[in-house]
Amino acid sequence: MTIFRRILFILIIFVSGNLVAQTQKVGVMIMAHGGSPQWNNLVVQAAQPLSQKYKVAYAWGMGDPKTLQKAVDELEAGGVTRIIAVPLFISSYSPVIRQTEFLLGLRDKLADAPMPSMDHSGGAHQMGGGMSGHNMHASMNHGSHGAAESEELKPLKIKAQLTVTPALDDNAVVASILRDRIAELSTNPPNETVILVAHGPNNEEDNNKWINNMESLSEKVEKLQEAKGKKYKQIFAVTVRDDADKAIFDQAKEQLRAVVRQAGKFGNVIVVPLFLSSGGREQAVAERLEGLTYKWSGKALLPDSSLTDFLSSSISGALSK
Repeated sequence: MTIFRRILFILIIFVSGNLVAQTQKVGVMIMAHGGSPQWNNLVVQAAQPLSQKYKVAYAWGMGDPKTLQKAVDELEAGGVTRIIAVPLFISSYSPVIRQTEFLLGLRDKLADAPMPSMDHSGGAHQMGGGMSGHNMHASMNHGSHGAAESEELKPLKIKAQLTVTPALDDNAVVASILRDRIAELSTNPPNETVILVAHGPNNEEDNNKWINNMESLSEKVEKLQEAKGKKYKQIFAVTVRDDADKAIFDQAKEQLRAVVRQAGKFGNVIVVPLFLSSGGREQAVAERLEGLTYKWSGKALLPDSSLTDFLSSSISGALSK
C-alpha cells in the first residue's frame, strides 16, 4: 500500500468514527443511593445542567435492578443509543457498585450476597421511618433482603452501548469541596486537627480501600490549604461502618471517639462528614460524638456546583474513549 493510500485509509477510518459518534444519541444515567425527596432533589439539581445536552434518567437505590432497568428503559425509549452511567457514590469499593456492575453486564457473576431492594425514590428511607442508624441497617443485613433475595438477579436488558464511569473516590472535586467545608469552620489551621468521617463498608478489604481514598483526599486537601495559607495540624480519615455487625460497629464508634478526644487535648478539632447529601447518615456521626468538644456543621458534598463539574467531566471522559 502506498503512503497516499495509507493516509487516505486512516482518514476514512477517522471520519467514519466521527460520523458514528455524531449519530449516537447519548443519554446519562445518574445512579445514587437515594433518600427523602429533599435528598434526591439535591442530586437532581446537580445534574440539571446536563439535561440541556443529554437525556438524563435517575436510578435510585443500592444496585436495585428495578430502578436501574427503569432508567435504562426511559433512556432507550427516548432514542438514546449510548448510555453513560455515572455512580454518585462516595466509593467504588462496595457491594452496591459490584452488584450494579453485574446488573449492567460488566461482571459475569455476583461477587457478594444480593443487596436489599428498597424504595429510594423519595420514601422514608434515609435514616427515616421507625428504625434509624445501625438498628435499621443491621436488620436489613441479617434479616429479609426482599425482592433481591427472593428473585434471582440477572443482568438487565440493555440495547444501547453502555459505559460506567468511576465513583467519587478521591476525585479532586471532592477534595475541593471538603476543603471549603473545613474552611467554613476553621479559625487557626496550625492549631486544628481535621477528621474526615465517611460511612464505610462492612468488608474489611473494602474498608481499607475507602480509607486509602480518604487519605488521598486528605493529601489533596492539605495541598489546597497550603496554597491558600497555613496548613492544618493534621488530617485523619475514619469510617463509621454503621451497617456492620455490632462488634465492628462498636469498634468503629470507639475509634472515632478516641481520635476526636485525643486530638482535642492538643488543639481544636474539626469533624467533616464525607457524605453525598445531608439529611441522612451524617446525623448519626454527631450522635456518637456526644459529650466531646469539636466543631461541626454537618454539611455534606451537596449542594455544591462543583458536583455538576464532576458529572460533566465524567461524561466527557467516557465519550473521549
